[in-house]
Amino acid sequence: MVLIADSGSTKCDWQVYDKAGTTVIEKRTNGINPIIHSDDDIELVLKELKTDVPYEILKVEFYCAGGKNEESQQRLTRIFHQFFKQAEVRIEDDLGMAVKCTKGVPGVVCILGTGANSCFFDGTNIHKRLPDLGYQIMDLGSGNYFGRELLRSYAYGYMPPDLMGKFENRYKLNDKVILQELYNGENPSSYLASFARFMIENHEHRFFQSMIADGLEKVFDYVLGPYQFEIQRHPLYFIGSIAFHLQNFIKEKVKEHNCEETHFIGKPITYLSLL
Repeated sequence: MVLIADSGSTKCDWQVYDKAGTTVIEKRTNGINPIIHSDDDIELVLKELKTDVPYEILKVEFYCAGGKNEESQQRLTRIFHQFFKQAEVRIEDDLGMAVKCTKGVPGVVCILGTGANSCFFDGTNIHKRLPDLGYQIMDLGSGNYFGRELLRSYAYGYMPPDLMGKFENRYKLNDKVILQELYNGENPSSYLASFARFMIENHEHRFFQSMIADGLEKVFDYVLGPYQFEIQRHPLYFIGSIAFHLQNFIKEKVKEHNCEETHFIGKPITYLSLL
């Protein structure tokens, strides 16, 4: 049996395949990001997974943010071997899973989920032209970016009153809770991203339409900026929940930037299982 996982900081999608390539198990757990999660956090997720995977796993392919880091690879391999002792373990970053969606054809890939990432895939190799400096600096247009913008508008008081009331009723926020989650919480990036759902649900409001348009313009200027030459010549793939839910807005930006062929894929692992 082969175990494949596509993990963000918030959630992780798992699939188990048999020798014939048939999916026998699908499961979603909390996410695993080796940059922000402790060994105990990761082991807790794998314990939950193991209860639903009674088969002998001979190969593990795990794709996650931070998966290209050598220290993260060694650490995750060690932890996986605690639960799947006979398995060959392969750890890759989230772009490794995302580029599979191009089906081997050259293309520009942009991940917009809890975080953000981008690359050009030439059909064989991944070319990444931006550093990984964490959600505090990078991740423009991601869930945690929009969550931060929304929370900032609430804190400074420029969120429109009609949205302010709905927001307060939805989240029951207070200063202590916010500070605790941002400075001492288990996953500040996912915490910020949790507010993006409110923006998506109320996307027809003019305030959020402006926020979304501004955020997506930053995506094209900075997250996709290093790939402007390739965007004009190859398909553009948007991967992740934020991209999927905001695809109508992204399509307008695509027209402005003269990108002729664009694809939207919310869950790569599910998409690939259908090919």
